[in-house]
Parts: sequence; C-alpha cells; structure tokens
Amino acid sequence: MKLLFCTFLVLSLGTSVHAGNYMRKQTDDEGLLDYEIDSAPLSPPGDDEPLIAKQFSKDPHAGEDKVALVLSGVFKLTHVIMSNNQDEIIGYFCDFEFDQANKDPSEAPRYIDFYGESRHCQEHQVALPLHEIAEACRKKDGASYIAPDAFILHQPKSGSSILSNMLAASRTDIRMISEPTAIGEIVKCEKCDSDLKVQTLKDAIYLLGRDQEEGQLFVKLNARNTIGLPVLTEAFPDSKYLYLYRDPETVLQKLMNKKHEKRVCEGYRHIPGEAVSKFLAKHNKSLDSLESEEKACAAVMAAHMSLVLEELENDVTSGRLVSYEELLDDESIEDLFDYLEVYTPNWTKVNKQRNKRANTGHGEEWIGESLPVATEKVQSATAEFSMFLGA
Repeated sequence: MKLLFCTFLVLSLGTSVHAGNYMRKQTDDEGLLDYEIDSAPLSPPGDDEPLIAKQFSKDPHAGEDKVALVLSGVFKLTHVIMSNNQDEIIGYFCDFEFDQANKDPSEAPRYIDFYGESRHCQEHQVALPLHEIAEACRKKDGASYIAPDAFILHQPKSGSSILSNMLAASRTDIRMISEPTAIGEIVKCEKCDSDLKVQTLKDAIYLLGRDQEEGQLFVKLNARNTIGLPVLTEAFPDSKYLYLYRDPETVLQKLMNKKHEKRVCEGYRHIPGEAVSKFLAKHNKSLDSLESEEKACAAVMAAHMSLVLEELENDVTSGRLVSYEELLDDESIEDLFDYLEVYTPNWTKVNKQRNKRANTGHGEEWIGESLPVATEKVQSATAEFSMFLGA
C-alpha cells in the first residue's frame, strides 16, 4: 500500500512539474491526505519565467499574426489531422527552409528532413483549419488548383528514394516532396468520405506547392500509402503516376531482416486495413490464413499490386510500372525522364545520386548490395501470392 501511494505521488508530482505548477499537501474534513495544485511557477525567487518555459526556445514569431505568416509563405504545411468533418480537419504549419536547389538530395531525401531540423517546427507549430486556410491562400494567390506532374508510389526496397533523389537533382526548377506525412494521413483514412478526401488532398497539395513559381512538382508517397492511388487519381486525373516494384522474394526478405519492418508485418496480421481485407475476401482468403509475418506482408504487397494493376486499366489516368532494374540502366532512366517530361536534365548530378546511398540522409557512397537469400517461409509466402506480385 505504501509503495502504491509513493508511486502515485511521484506520478502526480511529475505531472505538476510538467504543467509548471507545484502541489501542496493538505488535510480534508475527514482527516485524509489530499493534494492541491498551486499555480505558482517552479522558479527561483525573483525569476518570473516558469521552468517549463525555459525548456523551449524563444518563438521568433511571437505576437505575429499566424494566418498572415501562412499566407505570406513563411509558415509551410507539415502535417494534417484527418476527420470525417471538414471543419475538424487540421493542418500544422511552421517556419523552415525548403530549398532543394542548394541541398544534396541524398542528405535530405524526405520532406521531414527539412522541417525536422527547424527548432520552430519542433516547438512552435501552429494548428489551423486546413480547408479554411487553403481557401484563404487561393484567394490571396489568385489561383485555385495545383496538380503534381506525377506521383511516385512503390513497393518497399524498390529504389524509390534513388529515383526521387535523381529527379530532385536533375533540374533546379523541380520540386520533389518525398513522403509528406500530410498526404499520407489523408489517403490512409479508409473510413473517411471519398469526396472529403479528394478535397482535402487538393487543399494539402495546394499548400505544399503554392510557393513554386515555375518548373515541375513531384510527390513520392510512403510504400504503405499505395492504398490511396484511387483517390489520388480522382483528385488529380491529369497527373501521371509511377509504381516501382522489385523481385518479391528480395523485397520480402529485406523486410524480414529488419526488426522494425518485421513488427510492421506482424501488425498486418491483426489489422490489415480495409484494402487488404477486401483483397483477401475477393480471393477467398481469411485473415487467419496470414499465419506469419511473411504471409502478412506478402498479402499487403499483393493487394497493392492488384490495386495498381486495376488502376492501370483506367483509360482516364496515366500510369506506368517501373522495375528496380530500370533504375540501374542509363537508357531506361532516360526513357523514364522523357515519360515524366523532365527535359534537359543535368545528367552529371543525376548520375551522382545513382552512386550514393539514397535514404540514409548522410550522402554516403553506394558500393552495391548483397542480395539476401530468401528463407523457405519467404519463398512460400511469395509463391502463395505470386500471381499478384509480378508485373
């Protein structure tokens, strides 16, 4: 009993410190100990600033109009919180430099690598109603619509970071927004209304691309956000898309060799998501059939490829499958750039990215890789879904 009381006291004190308050012991009418929260700051005598405030940097934009900072482009979108009610969809904004022209893509391969370095983004983000602020920006800009030139979707370990880095380096007027969490949060909301997701995607893409005056805009999504392809093509029917894939045994074995990725695959066994559940039901498979991490991730890869193949049959949109091997061949890369209408690229910079590790953020030289040997469980899982995993 004494141990429980002490634990409670420590937790309570921890909470009070975090809030910048302290606790005063008192006795109530029944003689039982109670604790009252005092609002006095935890600061030395004569110091008016609470200790909790000292843990953060000074906000360089304190007192400024936050909406005006978004309208002017000083604050940029980083994240979105989805809801089935448009008025409750929130965008997060902060001040950071997004200057890809002066940054080696291999040192900042993802969008978060830019705002993740900003102290302001870490400590002073502001939250605003997404649609409302997007409409305000459209009104200020005198524009209504921004569409990416192409979306890049992919299987894991299929070379998507190599491609996005090559595109980012190819021309100074190209903007590559790689794996923005804002777009990921929108497309993965499987329970959200489709029309609402379409409008929210248009709002988010507008906010992400509005300060680009010329050139091309490309957006690469996280591999698991492939489920969003149908709503992406509905929102942006004139945008092209690529789907990068690789030998399924190689991909799956690479996933199994990483503890984090293996845990993600384990999670799919229990919560596969609506798209994967529909895929399993369509092919007379139950969730119980995903009896291993290997089978769970093989099913997810198969569901994604099946979805992409179905979308490729849609004559209204323009998509293309790209194998990993194409990224290792000069002629294939030139053909791919032509498809994306990336003309007169700086091939010296493009080839420089091909010789660097693409997704570590350190810009190290790439010295090749040793392909993993697929285990029997990996071979069995890919064989079970083989008709959907190949192109």
